Amino acid sequence: MASRPILFVNGKFYGGAMNGVRRVSDRLVRQLDRLASGSSGGRSAAAQWDIRLLLPARATEVPDFQALRTVPQAIGHTQFWEQAVLPFAARSGTLVSFANLAPVLHRRKVTMIHDAQFLISPESYPRKLRLGYRLLIPLGGRSSTSVLTVSDFARDTLGTFGLSRPERTHVLFNGADHILEAPADLGILSKAGVESGAFCVVFGSTWRYKNVGVVLEAFRDPRLHAIPLLVLGKTADELRGAGMPVPPNARFLVGFSDGALRALLENALALLCPSRTEGFGLPPVEAMLCGCPVVAAPAGAIPEICRDAVSYAGLDDPAGWAEQILSLAPPQPRRAQKIAAGRLRAAGYTWDAAGERLVDLLRPVVEGPRLTGRG
Repeated sequence: MASRPILFVNGKFYGGAMNGVRRVSDRLVRQLDRLASGSSGGRSAAAQWDIRLLLPARATEVPDFQALRTVPQAIGHTQFWEQAVLPFAARSGTLVSFANLAPVLHRRKVTMIHDAQFLISPESYPRKLRLGYRLLIPLGGRSSTSVLTVSDFARDTLGTFGLSRPERTHVLFNGADHILEAPADLGILSKAGVESGAFCVVFGSTWRYKNVGVVLEAFRDPRLHAIPLLVLGKTADELRGAGMPVPPNARFLVGFSDGALRALLENALALLCPSRTEGFGLPPVEAMLCGCPVVAAPAGAIPEICRDAVSYAGLDDPAGWAEQILSLAPPQPRRAQKIAAGRLRAAGYTWDAAGERLVDLLRPVVEGPRLTGRG
């Protein structure tokens, strides 16, 4: 009986902090496990693969897998392991890496590069990380059999900067329905000092391309003084330290669960997304699924992903942001229209759909000619 083709999964991201890239990577690994186990109800090609997750020994928040075999890696959280050890550990099969970086020396690999922000807005990244990305992402992308990315905008950008070959780069949209898994934790409203329907949410960041300053400036407008702005993930001191104006009606929340985030989105007047560029834009899609209107900058992949389901305000136009926020306040009929359009648009971005697309993209590589060497 012929042996099954082997797919190795680079699990280095499980040794790092939770962020957007890790969330997407984790969800795609879960989808591989779902489809390989047959729990999807159909017979996926992944059920015929020997899937091995190379997992750092210091991994955190790892789900229980049904079909994937985990292979512990003593130094699997390090860049040295990824570049020097992983190519040999995965030499007998295809290697898939979901978190931007992949070992240059591996012969047959599929790599997900989420975006090119480190080149579009290099000042947003710490020097060491920026230099590492500039060296390793192009090498990993160009040496990959296939590259995955998260939008047509991101695909075009990777090609423009020479990070991957367009003919080998494929779009795999993110899902967002994870936001509906955890029950809404309504206690977060009192903890944050906000009332249902009477506050706006923005994810705080000091990175330039996130452009949070335009929202902070908008909330200095007297027309918004009665509406609290809830800033997630950063403190007032951190924003002031980056030279941003902090309006008096701002509230700050640093630690929160998925259930708390769901509750905030379900009860907010609007989610504000002012980024100058995004490869996909997960928060606005999460918000739309939760029935939360979105005001966004018409930049990066946001118009592609959200279309006319969100409201748009100029990148450097605080007054325009204030006007769009006020246009969504009850009893304005526009609010209900945007909520309905948002739910409809966001419903198409599911992790099940992403998983099935992933297997279709992996199949020609995984089931291609076998590589020699011991597994």
